[in-house]
Amino acid sequence: MDRRPERTAPFHRVGIPLRALLLALLVAVVPVAALAASNAQGNNGQGGSTQGNNAQGSTAKVSKGITVALSPSSRTVDQGQSASFTVSATSTGGFTGPVTFAVSGLPDGATASAAPASLVLASGSTAQATLTVSTATTTPATKTDFTVTGTSGSTLSNAAPGQLQVLEVKRTFGLSGSVTGLLAPGVSRSLNLQISNPQNKSIAVTNLSVAISQVVRTPAAVAAKLPCSSADYRITQYSGAYPLTVEPGTRSLSALGVLEANWPQIKMLDTPQLQDGCKGATVQFTFTGTGEAN
Repeated sequence: MDRRPERTAPFHRVGIPLRALLLALLVAVVPVAALAASNAQGNNGQGGSTQGNNAQGSTAKVSKGITVALSPSSRTVDQGQSASFTVSATSTGGFTGPVTFAVSGLPDGATASAAPASLVLASGSTAQATLTVSTATTTPATKTDFTVTGTSGSTLSNAAPGQLQVLEVKRTFGLSGSVTGLLAPGVSRSLNLQISNPQNKSIAVTNLSVAISQVVRTPAAVAAKLPCSSADYRITQYSGAYPLTVEPGTRSLSALGVLEANWPQIKMLDTPQLQDGCKGATVQFTFTGTGEAN
């Protein structure tokens, strides 16, 4: 009878759980490694995407074009005056060629012109022109937004914004006049009008008008109830050329070089009615006129 201790059976009983434990550890490690690999791959993918985007952004080409800017962005002028802006055109994306400007949105009666009328841009260059916006005396007194664009063939720039504020101009001038000589039935006399300009700039008179405001009879004619009225007279209006440019100060029609034949005229009518009430009467006038400030 062999009394040596048995070693095989206990070795096998112990080895089986050990292999099972090693297998379990291996299964547990694999998912962790796979997860780490997956995360690394995802991070690398994102990093690759970012690098790709950066590379794409750095290699993207800017299309050829024109960028326009206006300085200053706003101006204020009186009606009939003009304002100047500086318009700049810049080449982008390697654009080259001539550029002309167009203005839209100006108020009624206002016009725009650029000097020079055309700019030639080299690649990456900037050129400037003076944009003059002129208003009329009839341009509405208001604040208006407008835009300036540059054009070269089919290439159109951005619309550069601008603003123009037009102020109402209220200036006055005086008118007076007197008759040269006495009136009698059938006789005409000229009125040499005096135009008084109190402004520090010249004015352009565009209309003159004369009317009889009152006929003042003598006390004797009033006592005798002898009639005389504006119906006994006739006014012929000024027939000279317009406008009449009047510098600061007072100028008469004769001093302005207007022929007497073109001055306003007053005539006493020769009627079959008794006109003794007009003897010694004084005729008073009202003068009106309009003009433009220069």
